[in-house]
Amino acid sequence: MSITLSPAKARYLEQVRVQLSDLPEEEREEIVQDLEAHLTELDDGGIQAELGDPVAFAAEFRTSAGLDQPARRPRWGAVRRFRDRLDVEAHRLDSFAHWQMIRPIWIWTRGWLVVSVFAGLTQETPFLRFPIPSFEFQSAVGATLVASATWFSVWLDGTRRHPVRDLGTSLFSMTAVFALMIGILSPISLTKPQHFDESAFYPGQLMAADGTPVENIYAYDLEGNPVEVLLFDQAGRPLLSLATYVYEDAEFNPGVDELDYGNGSVTFQRDQFGRIIPNLYPLQLSTYDESGGLAPMQPPSFGLPTLEGDQQATPRTTIRAVE
Repeated sequence: MSITLSPAKARYLEQVRVQLSDLPEEEREEIVQDLEAHLTELDDGGIQAELGDPVAFAAEFRTSAGLDQPARRPRWGAVRRFRDRLDVEAHRLDSFAHWQMIRPIWIWTRGWLVVSVFAGLTQETPFLRFPIPSFEFQSAVGATLVASATWFSVWLDGTRRHPVRDLGTSLFSMTAVFALMIGILSPISLTKPQHFDESAFYPGQLMAADGTPVENIYAYDLEGNPVEVLLFDQAGRPLLSLATYVYEDAEFNPGVDELDYGNGSVTFQRDQFGRIIPNLYPLQLSTYDESGGLAPMQPPSFGLPTLEGDQQATPRTTIRAVE
């Protein structure tokens, strides 16, 4: 007759079996069967109080039965001792009130926690759509990593116990706890920043009056039609709206069409010699949308002023800088 044990009891039984692995199989299984029958009479929260942790239980059984302690295994001894120590701490957690109710939630969320805190520490914008973390402004990458980490977490805590798997789930839990502590002590940004001041890093970039960076410029003729223009300053220098490194990358990478400029990508037009035309506006910019994908930057929506006294309300030439 088979006995169905709770996850906590099955884990305890398996760890005792591991501690007695040096005994003959028939003798070991007889001991495990007796222990299994005894465990059915105990509550999950009372296992530790009644029997102690698996390491102590096995050691006490050996002493009472007059058996020798297991010989030290040089290759895996340190690993086994470390794993046994982690197992003891895990069983102490099992004795906490309601831990068995919380534990499944922890198993399913610790993978997300590790990936999310890693994104918060390494990415400028860790979340585009909370709770899915993003990497390089790609939510799909974050979702894939979270799914993989969750599968790995559930696999480690599967019903088929193994010493290496027990060690792995303990280490993964420790990593998740460490990530949780980092998230609490150093709160990370969970939403896309409303304003990122490029001028703090690139002093030569154009800025609007409110201190925000100017990324693109749109020009219109007297009839309100958009036109392409070459812009220069008072000294005849090309007027550049992006950080200087973007133009340098374009010059040194003539075969690359789309270049990253911080908030998206830019494509420069080139002359007959293959050189970029950096001050031909409007620039061909693409920015990140809410889903993390690139979309062409759209012109701003605004009303054009008219000439004073113009009865036909002819539009006036206007140059408008947008962020």
